[in-house]
Amino acid sequence: MYDIIRENKRHEKDVRIQQLKQLLEDSTSDEDGSSSSSSECKEKHKKKKKKEKHKKRKKEKKKKKQKHKSSKSNESSDSD
Repeated sequence: MYDIIRENKRHEKDVRIQQLKQLLEDSTSDEDGSSSSSSECKEKHKKKKKKEKHKKRKKEKKKKKQKHKSSKSNESSDSD
């Protein structure tokens, strides 16, 4: 039983090492042409995140305004 587990772990480790080596080779060999595209990808990702953050903030502001308005309306009805 332990031998199987050990063998499995060793295999997973080897697979990870191979994947990382492949990734490293790809990133170093494509440094001339593809590096710009990867940086473009990063830029797009940053912009996307920024937009999502902006949308979140807008939603939060709307919620706050609505809460504020509802509390104001409740106060005015109480004072009447």
